Amino acid sequence: MKRTIRHNINSTYSLHDMNVIAFQITENNIVMRTQSGIVETAAPYGQPNGYVEFHNVQWDLSYVYLLGFTGNVGTFTGEKMFLKDFIDRYKQFGFSIVDETYGYNMTKYCGYLLTNRQHCECIVEICHEGNMVFVAEE
Repeated sequence: MKRTIRHNINSTYSLHDMNVIAFQITENNIVMRTQSGIVETAAPYGQPNGYVEFHNVQWDLSYVYLLGFTGNVGTFTGEKMFLKDFIDRYKQFGFSIVDETYGYNMTKYCGYLLTNRQHCECIVEICHEGNMVFVAEE
């Protein structure tokens, strides 16, 4: 396995257009699994099987926002919950990542959640004091 710590500039891997299918919690760490691995951001742009680890997650600062569709623009309805509550509530889901944002101790994914035949916009914010690590299974 190849382990790459993500830095804020020029990430080696991307999760754009990946479909997250599981979050696994071990103490204060999360393993986030996608349906089809991770994408290399440099030529030849391979797509190895793999997953992402978040170390020392700050649970009280990590959230999920679910936004109901009412059209492309305008008002919306939604729910904000702790990430841990989301993981406990949604056992089977698909979260398609459209945008990924990385900052100091913060990772944010925006996309679309499909669960129980329901579709909504979704934002996942993970506050982590430890590293974010891309793990490529070679």
